[in-house]
Amino acid sequence: MKNKGIITLTLLLVVGVVLFSGCTDSGSSTEAGAESRSNLKVSDVEVVSEGYGMYKIKATIMPEKDYSYLEMVLIWYDDSGAVIDKNPLAWNINDVKSGQALKITGTGILTGDEAPAKVDILIFDSVFSGGDESGAIYKSSVTL
Repeated sequence: MKNKGIITLTLLLVVGVVLFSGCTDSGSSTEAGAESRSNLKVSDVEVVSEGYGMYKIKATIMPEKDYSYLEMVLIWYDDSGAVIDKNPLAWNINDVKSGQALKITGTGILTGDEAPAKVDILIFDSVFSGGDESGAIYKSSVTL
């Protein structure tokens, strides 16, 4: 009975974060130095502005091993390098198989008046890992 409560609470938190973070990120630009500490290849990264603070991050992911879960976190910076927003759950997927190409689109909304100059794209292999960037299995910075 206790496990059902924990599972229910976890599901409610996931749904709440997904609804809260809505759409994510950015304006078109090019990828600046990607680094990968995993068996995950990320290519064709594109940041597209949708207007009114809404952005989409598009990419192709090719895992070289099976993952039970993947999620994308976006961290936005202004031109001075200050963090202006963070989208903790811009995209996620379960049960990814090795060699299975994924065309992904992460979405988010920037709520402040500041214009983003750069976005860090981080991919994690565990739920709600965005608080500790050192656990990212992929990280790339895109200058807008």
